[in-house]
Amino acid sequence: MTERTQPDSAAPGSSDPEKVHTFDLIDEVPGASGRTAGPDDVRPDGADPGDGSGTAADGDGASAPREPGRVTVALAGARTAVGRTARRGGAAVRRRLPSTRRGKVLLAGGTAVVVVLAVVAGVLVDAQVRHRDLLAAPGGVRSLAEKPTEQWSVDLENPISATLVEMPGLLAIVGDEQVRGVDPATGEVRWTVHVGQYPDCGPTGRLGVGGPVSAEPADPLVCVSSGEAPQEVTVIRPDGTTASRELDEGAVVAPAADGTLITFELTGEEQEPRPVVVDKMGAAHLPKGFTGPDLVVRREDAATGAERWSETVAFGAPLPESCVTYDDNAPNLDVAGALGWTLLDGVLEVQGCGVSAAFLLDGTRLDDPEDPADAPAGGLDTASFAALPDGGWVQPAAEPAADGAARDAVHLPGGGAVTLDGRALVPWATDGRDPGLLLARVGSRTSAVSTDGKDAGEVLWTVPDLAVVAVLARVSGTAVVMDEEGEVHGIDLGTGAERWTVDPDVLSTHGMAWTVESMIFGAYTDGDTVLFPASADPAGDSSGLRLLAIDVRDGSVRWEVDQDTPYTQVISVDGYVAQITQQGVVGLG
Repeated sequence: MTERTQPDSAAPGSSDPEKVHTFDLIDEVPGASGRTAGPDDVRPDGADPGDGSGTAADGDGASAPREPGRVTVALAGARTAVGRTARRGGAAVRRRLPSTRRGKVLLAGGTAVVVVLAVVAGVLVDAQVRHRDLLAAPGGVRSLAEKPTEQWSVDLENPISATLVEMPGLLAIVGDEQVRGVDPATGEVRWTVHVGQYPDCGPTGRLGVGGPVSAEPADPLVCVSSGEAPQEVTVIRPDGTTASRELDEGAVVAPAADGTLITFELTGEEQEPRPVVVDKMGAAHLPKGFTGPDLVVRREDAATGAERWSETVAFGAPLPESCVTYDDNAPNLDVAGALGWTLLDGVLEVQGCGVSAAFLLDGTRLDDPEDPADAPAGGLDTASFAALPDGGWVQPAAEPAADGAARDAVHLPGGGAVTLDGRALVPWATDGRDPGLLLARVGSRTSAVSTDGKDAGEVLWTVPDLAVVAVLARVSGTAVVMDEEGEVHGIDLGTGAERWTVDPDVLSTHGMAWTVESMIFGAYTDGDTVLFPASADPAGDSSGLRLLAIDVRDGSVRWEVDQDTPYTQVISVDGYVAQITQQGVVGLG
């Protein structure tokens, strides 16, 4: 149902009763309940669901992953039963009650019961829809109620160089010169495709760091081999069928969504690296009158090479640091070697010697090619653009705020744009629901700005003394945020009131909030709990990883798993969690 969260007069940001935002709340997500286990909660394998033992069932030795199967079946059964009861009840009442006044009263009472049952059925169906949306959201997990244990494993010869990629209902394990398509629930390898040495496969989310992830599953997966001649691209469909072709010699490419490649080609003659002059301060200087090549950015069908779109990024006034690479600490003018790009969640940024641009994957140019100061000008202002989990994207605003500080413009999924007074805070993980607002950092304040219809751009509430550096999760009406001191707060999305606080010592983030992406490597949620894979030792004196689960309702630590394995990739596929270890890949549940 829709609940209006009333402001708390003692809480920050809630002093104005008119600034109360409404949105759908849900107390539980099927399979993610924190209630006490009862006698009906015993798993088929006989293990006590509260002991976290993860004992495997007898038989073929395959461990059954924990998932809300019982709840899902119950919901489906309840919906069927309610519908059947409504039909039979209405007919029976009408057949058997006389057409007297008393009979009509009884008939009305029976109809009321049917209406109540129908409402209950609607609630159950709505819960199922919410559960489906949760699993479709990046980082959505079926259940984090219990401490996870290993459910299955796939051994790899060189796991440290492996990559995990989500495909529709399938986990793709890229490693050992091949791609394995694995059932994320059981670990069954459905198919294997050889892709050569050092493959680059994608599209992928953020690898090796935390941050917002809203990438769709790779369908199909595109892999480019880089260790063999000639260079080859392989397109892998979810059923394991493939298409391959050779690439031009020296092609610079990046795998992208919808079975495509992004290619980068510098125009004109090839320029060999050459030394540059360095002054007494160690700063490099480009040759007088230096002019570099333009850059052609092209998106093409990976299987056929057919062009989708292309655009030429003109060479502009270069910054020396965007043109220089270092060989044995000696600076060289290296136009090709200085070229770089990021491709995250459907936003492409490219930067190099005198060239910089940002695109959506449909070819929309996000920066202003006529304005040399427009981000990401000079190739130094990367990660300026971001996709929003509910649709739309964020980019730097054309004009700074009144105090000269940088601010962002938000392009809404339904059209139109809103300019913020500060920088957008894109959540790392969500439960799949759009609350109709976006959090923004404005100076030392945090505000909620409406993204909903005619109210878009309206400031709903402001917390004056909360300087948020990251929104780790947006779950069940709560924003889980980190401030500059490394404290993690649970903030009511309706009012801005603080619900709870987690001490920096819990996540070892004290004084290191500005590097949170290198200490917390993602966020995953079942709607009740948020899971953070975090560095066991942020100082780097020893290796290790912690899996830490925080209860969204009160901020308590629900469970913790300490691992000797240093950080390796963690991913959620169809609600199942998989992780790279020192031996290979394991499924957790």
